[in-house]
Amino acid sequence: MDQSLAPSNNKPQYYPVLDLVRFIAALLIIFIHIFPEGSSTQSIGLDTSVPMLLTESFVYAILRPAVPIFFVISSFLLFRKIELDPENKWRYIKKFLLRLVFLALFWYVLALPLTIKDITGLVGQGDTFNLIRYIVITLWKGAPRGFWFLVSLGECVLITALCKSKKSMVILTVVASCLFIYGCFNSAYFGIIVNNDSPFARGLANAGNYLEFSYCQLEALIFVALGKIFAMHGPFKIKNGLIFIILAFLVMAGELFLTLYFGLFVYPDAYLALPFFIFLFMNKMLSINVENPSFIRVAKKLKKVGSFSYLFHIQFFAYLHWILDSLGSNVFREQIALLLIPYFVCVLLCFGLQTLFEYLSKYKYLRFLKYAY
Repeated sequence: MDQSLAPSNNKPQYYPVLDLVRFIAALLIIFIHIFPEGSSTQSIGLDTSVPMLLTESFVYAILRPAVPIFFVISSFLLFRKIELDPENKWRYIKKFLLRLVFLALFWYVLALPLTIKDITGLVGQGDTFNLIRYIVITLWKGAPRGFWFLVSLGECVLITALCKSKKSMVILTVVASCLFIYGCFNSAYFGIIVNNDSPFARGLANAGNYLEFSYCQLEALIFVALGKIFAMHGPFKIKNGLIFIILAFLVMAGELFLTLYFGLFVYPDAYLALPFFIFLFMNKMLSINVENPSFIRVAKKLKKVGSFSYLFHIQFFAYLHWILDSLGSNVFREQIALLLIPYFVCVLLCFGLQTLFEYLSKYKYLRFLKYAY
């Protein structure tokens, strides 16, 4: 066991750096979603200048590791507890899954008007096929409001928890890698499938389209497995680790550029260099030990705000655009220069509402507010 992960008095070590990283990741995820629907996704075959493609590649390389980081950290912290207290493994798993259920229920209720709006629209159009697809995807992904993360995390944690030996973890990692590679061909490399006229390729394309595999939960299995590997082993000793992180980032940006340049790219959710970058980056973060009391105090607050903002911001933008579209003029879709206004408003609301919910949850009849984050 790495000494930096050694428990003190049988209690898991606290990792303030991870809370800071998770908060920054939440800010990046919010930034991804400030753009009008479709504007942050490159269309296959779109003719764009090389400077623009380079810029877009580096932006995606900065933003898109944020969600995998959430998966790795959540998995690591859970399985680290289990490593220190294996006899209570399923008690920890049960508590973790129940927490996800309560989180989902809390935000599902708040998202209900949006879901009703979507279903009503499909019913009004008489679009039975897409109505059924909407319901199936809601069950498959958790909801069309980004809550797929909760479903994905729960399912992948449960699958990973069933691995009881190093051999089974190796098998899981191989299977998870294959699933991730399939996800790449429904994401950054989708053009390879679309441009292939064979029945097999068309079948893969249709499966990816109808199941929305680029956002599917099983794509995250590799990152949950990685979190458990870190929990079992601790950070790996990698000489010149920072240099390798920079190189992995450049390779990641280069891969994204090539998929854009050759018209393969449709979503930036899965690409081959991503797991390697995540491994190197998280390995470095786990090796940093900060004991400054002020830093720890701030990190604990940012942890709560980061968790809250991940789930809150999706509904914030959904309701914002719904209201403005209903009024007949959505300035944040029409004028890109104004996009940062709702971004900062959302971040400030995350701080304010999380603080308010934390205070109100101390009262008996408002305890349910603690399930918001």
